[in-house]
Amino acid sequence: MKSIYDKIVELRMQLRYHNYMYYTLDSPVISDSLYDQLCTRLIQLEKKYGKKNSFNKSNKLLKQIGGKKLHIFSEYIHKTPMLSLKSTNNISDINLFERRIKKYINGIDDIQYYCDLKIDGLAVNLLYKNGLLVSASTRGDGYIGEDITKNVHMISSIPKKIIGANIPKIIEIRGEVFIKKSDFLILNQLAVSNNKKIFSNPRNAAAGSLRQLNPNITRQRKLMFFVYGYGAFVSDKKIYSHNERLSQIKKWGFTVDQNSMLCSNIKDIIKFYNKIYSNRTKLDFEIDGIVIKVDSITFQKKIGYVEKYPRWALALKFISLDVETKIIDVSFQIGRTGIITPVAHFIPVNVSGVLISKASLHNISMIQKLNIYINDYITVYRAGDVIPKIKNVVVKKRDKLVKKIICPTYCLSCHTQLVYSSNNIFLYCPASFLCPAQNIQRLIYFASKCGVYIKGLGKKNIIKLIDYGYVNTPVDFFILTTNMLQSIPGIGKKLSNIIIDSINASKNVSLDKFICSLGIVDVGISISKILANYYKSITNFIKTNNDILSDIKGIGINIASSIMKFIKNKNNIYIIKKLIGILNIFFIS
Repeated sequence: MKSIYDKIVELRMQLRYHNYMYYTLDSPVISDSLYDQLCTRLIQLEKKYGKKNSFNKSNKLLKQIGGKKLHIFSEYIHKTPMLSLKSTNNISDINLFERRIKKYINGIDDIQYYCDLKIDGLAVNLLYKNGLLVSASTRGDGYIGEDITKNVHMISSIPKKIIGANIPKIIEIRGEVFIKKSDFLILNQLAVSNNKKIFSNPRNAAAGSLRQLNPNITRQRKLMFFVYGYGAFVSDKKIYSHNERLSQIKKWGFTVDQNSMLCSNIKDIIKFYNKIYSNRTKLDFEIDGIVIKVDSITFQKKIGYVEKYPRWALALKFISLDVETKIIDVSFQIGRTGIITPVAHFIPVNVSGVLISKASLHNISMIQKLNIYINDYITVYRAGDVIPKIKNVVVKKRDKLVKKIICPTYCLSCHTQLVYSSNNIFLYCPASFLCPAQNIQRLIYFASKCGVYIKGLGKKNIIKLIDYGYVNTPVDFFILTTNMLQSIPGIGKKLSNIIIDSINASKNVSLDKFICSLGIVDVGISISKILANYYKSITNFIKTNNDILSDIKGIGINIASSIMKFIKNKNNIYIIKKLIGILNIFFIS
């Protein structure tokens, strides 16, 4: 049951991190589809095990729509929740979406769907009272956003006053703030000429421009605004169609993108999707899919909402575009566990609004699998619209100038002879703590939450301690003094005392955490728990052999091989025995 608990905690931590990166910092590191997969997995685990265990009380995280606001802006409470959208990149999910819709409206077949573009920008809420713009805010966590009224006043495409007839008493206009591709290129060109940091993509540029403390910077960025919906709507004139409401909003002086379509069936929706997908590169702004909404406001109310999104809407995301480029080099990186990762460097190309110039080949066997050479032409894409990957080699374009990729035989850091894993998938350096490149990352990992956890001693400070010669092996953490710490730039008396207290507290460590802290290839948190439950002491663990390991459920041939190679290294055993004499390594039954 502990492993289930750990998985739930891990998923919660991942989701909190990704919420913060996307909604608060506007710097997502995974795609919406991958985020949704994490949410779905957490829901499944908590639904299955939550009733039997205390760890599943009301999990506010799953009900959270966005992320926390930045403290530099004051709070704004939305009059109606600013919900997110359920998303998919599988066209066949439209059928499931429609079946669910019909279930909520008693099987009515005559359903109209309003389809429009999913613009890749920053969602904004505009509150108008009696036709005047009184406030503007970001989505935030869906309930409380950031007040960005002053900055929004700098965007020319946002009316400060509604014009025309039948002006509502109260209306929340909702839409996307974005920057055009052409303006984005100019913005980055100016940044380069002024020796300033460039933006990675138009969305980040728009978000960064809108969240400036100085509104004049926002004014200079040429931001645009398209309406996609509304929140509160208090009006004497009743409009019962989403399409008609947007038409009325357009008459009031707002910009609504013309790329929309009313669809009567799934066939029409797919036709619209294919049309937009084919023409997306012709648009002067970034989009990452289409949005499908039930058009009837009456039906929308019947179908309702869940905590995070309306049941009556679905975002159908695009699969990342493939772009051709040319390999110019392959470098080799050394990871924390000594695994050698080949990285392909190619002529920089723009993929879905982001300039990329390299992609991991993951392991040595991938070079053979792709049959790739230097100077080959390749197609690259961004997996989940985030991670750069090589799809294939354009073999028909291969010429006499291609060169074979020569894999290293000795470690580029410590010059130890590299060895292949038992399944011949990857090369790695067996020197462990004696390899400088590995050692830095191993020491950081040892002191992290995955290891013994020395609070206050982060990555930057550990690197400084290594540079000053105070820390070379994990043992050295436990002989640090306040005087040594205070000699490091940035570590004062107060922090040094905190770190020493943390070091002393970390001396009591569970067996599974200690095994995990060693950074053995393929031995992470869950495998460490299996090993701890079997051996029950660190002494038993370091005396193990292949026969014993092969009898442990969950330990395969590759993991067993990694463990044996690690404990056969005399330096590793020397360090472990030194740590045994310092730490209280206990087993939790």
